[in-house]
Amino acid sequence: MYKRDFDARIASGNVANFILLRGVDDFQNELYAWRLKQIYGAENFMSLYFGEYEFSVAKSFLEPSLFGESNTLHIKTNSCIKKDEIRRLIEYCKNDENNHLIYELNESEGAASSDFVREFGGNEVRFFRPSSMKEAMGLLAQKCEMVGIFANSAALNRIYQIHNENLNLSAAEIEKFANLGIELNLENVNDMVYGLSEISYEELFDKIFTLSDFRKDFYRLAQNGGYNDMELINQFYRFLHRIFKLHISIKTANNSDFKVIFGYTPPPNIANKLKTYAQSLNENLFRKIFIHLNKLEFALKSEKNLIKDEYLLASLLELQRILSKKN
Repeated sequence: MYKRDFDARIASGNVANFILLRGVDDFQNELYAWRLKQIYGAENFMSLYFGEYEFSVAKSFLEPSLFGESNTLHIKTNSCIKKDEIRRLIEYCKNDENNHLIYELNESEGAASSDFVREFGGNEVRFFRPSSMKEAMGLLAQKCEMVGIFANSAALNRIYQIHNENLNLSAAEIEKFANLGIELNLENVNDMVYGLSEISYEELFDKIFTLSDFRKDFYRLAQNGGYNDMELINQFYRFLHRIFKLHISIKTANNSDFKVIFGYTPPPNIANKLKTYAQSLNENLFRKIFIHLNKLEFALKSEKNLIKDEYLLASLLELQRILSKKN
């Protein structure tokens, strides 16, 4: 099932006592494993991570006890354990509602086999990259709850932008604030949070859209390994989609309420910037920009002999020429 379906089950209290959490996003896997631990509230808990897993140990933990206590077994791996072993562990849960199994699988080294997934009988959740800023902010707010700090929306938004919309890096920053006992607010984020690259995608977009010289910034980003070409293009699409959505809302309904349009309110400086961009572009220009990005994406994916950084830079410079014509 997808995350939204699992969220609905959690909201209705209809959560099975054995669950497979899977995907390449470690942050969401870990977050929902934590939520399940809270829901199960077991008296006994055991974690077996990666090389720690042994079937005999896992089996012994879930075997019937004279004391009838509740048990939660949390297994975290990058690969699937043997099918007959997972079947046995699930049987212990089926036969005793006091047993719980959380299997957290990072699929970065390969997707789970269909046979392995089938053993969970539909009690599996596959996580994907957030499809919207609202969804990402909701996940980071849950991370704040997890570590016990107040979820300041402006601060979370800024952390997410600094780390080029990387949930894992953003979650690590939240943990840093919690561990240091420092309030999570915009001022502290600006003082204490630094991206892996010297320039964020947001800053690069701003320079391109304001027709500023961005070439040195692009080379700094490319040389330090803080990006990949398709990630940059995807971020551009998301950035433009937000502007276009705001543009349409302003034009058709004279509405620029970010809470209504996007489901969250960005910091004032970002809100003002997005509104300026939305009001400065027209539909024809939006069409040309999206066509240009589509061609760029196709070339990067299909042309084998491209020097990608040089081609990407040339295409972004061409994008500035499109923007400069204003029609």
